[in-house]
Amino acid sequence: MTFLELCQTVRQEVGISGTGPTTVLSQEGQLKVIVDFVIAADHQIQSLWHDWDFLWGQYSSTVALGSRSPALGKPTDLGNWDFRSFYLDYTSDDATNLSELSYVDWRADYRQGTSTNQNPTFFVIQPDNNVIVEPTADKAYTITADYWKTPTDLEANADISAIPPQYHRIIVARAKTMWAEREEAPEILLASSAEYQDLLDKLESQSLPGQRNRRFGVLDTDQVVRPI
Repeated sequence: MTFLELCQTVRQEVGISGTGPTTVLSQEGQLKVIVDFVIAADHQIQSLWHDWDFLWGQYSSTVALGSRSPALGKPTDLGNWDFRSFYLDYTSDDATNLSELSYVDWRADYRQGTSTNQNPTFFVIQPDNNVIVEPTADKAYTITADYWKTPTDLEANADISAIPPQYHRIIVARAKTMWAEREEAPEILLASSAEYQDLLDKLESQSLPGQRNRRFGVLDTDQVVRPI
């Protein structure tokens, strides 16, 4: 569902008379409350876990000869790095899986003085979340890593949540609970809270690493299950 369709669904299901909204922009009164609740519900759900599959992204840059810093800084939509995923030249036979070195240890043991160019073996996440490698590179390398994005707020009529489409009802359910709490509507609150909890369990089983078994009645022994 689009942002506008989510708002229209919530408006209808909480029993606000009339039609609409016809747009998510410049609303007032009850319709503005609905729009704001849909934005908040979507953001809250996306923020529940740092490692939702639907927030996954991939970073790639180059490290030049004699450099520690990749040519590109951190992704603009970076939420959290996957510290297990840093590689140099991962498509080559000489691929190197970089080990994490804490910034504090790097600052104490490696930052001062000169550095001899070598094949980097460590990556360091600086306090600003940008990446450097240690030691300085002895040639140009491609550095890659996985990361999870920050939640993106819905803004325009046609915007679509990052949450998988088959679970967009969870946004409706959460927005309805917010409405019911505001309006002190216990029947809506009870029903929407139950729907939200059910859909959250299904979404987590589908979109969190290592959680897929939760919603299978019988697990096929030949099924491949991703490790946590």
